[in-house]
Amino acid sequence: MKIRFLRSLRTQATAVLILSILLGVGTYLYLVSYQSGMEARNELTPVLVAKSEIPLGTSYGEIMNNGLFEIKNLPQGAIPSNAVLPNSAVDESLKTKGPLLPGQIMVSSFFASGVRQDVGLAIPRGMLAVTVAIDDVSRVGNFVLPGSRVVIFTTTSTNSGNSTTSVLLPDVLVIGIGDETDVNLTTATPISSPLVTVALPAGDAKRLILASKSAQLTLALAHANDPLTVIRDAQESDDASPTGN
Repeated sequence: MKIRFLRSLRTQATAVLILSILLGVGTYLYLVSYQSGMEARNELTPVLVAKSEIPLGTSYGEIMNNGLFEIKNLPQGAIPSNAVLPNSAVDESLKTKGPLLPGQIMVSSFFASGVRQDVGLAIPRGMLAVTVAIDDVSRVGNFVLPGSRVVIFTTTSTNSGNSTTSVLLPDVLVIGIGDETDVNLTTATPISSPLVTVALPAGDAKRLILASKSAQLTLALAHANDPLTVIRDAQESDDASPTGN
């Protein structure tokens, strides 16, 4: 009996020893794996970051050619999976979809083709976009559309109580009605919105803003989308009449 008891104790001790060894080896392997992972995450990797603010619509080629970037070594764990690296192949014609701030990591998804720099409005170069509120009747019953060229009239009241109407701007390009900015004039349907956005030189923009605060605005359309010809012909007719000034 005593011999059996000693053998049982020896077997249990052996089992405990083996289990302890296995647990120790497992813990060691886990710690080695964890340390390797941490070292990998903390390993420095070179990435491209914006050196200064880069505007929306800047091509990748412009960024490279003008030195708008710098290379920084950052921990692997802090770098997005789609970060642009020094050896990344990026199409130079692709453009930024928004502004890049100084120090911001460049990522491939931030570049795209066909990026519009006017943020949804096709504003001609050298012009300003101005929006005014005009009621249905004063904008030709909703028939003014993006792409229309209009005459803008102002109507004001005199001190004597009479009203006078005059041409404020003879030929103005409409670039938006409400939130609509792209309409085919030959197939479009009327757009019901009082907000009319036009493109104007800075001086005319100032005149329109001032008039919108102090007078009633009315838009007029002309044949063939050419109001300037109609206004010019009317002025020439007035000048040629006996009572013309």
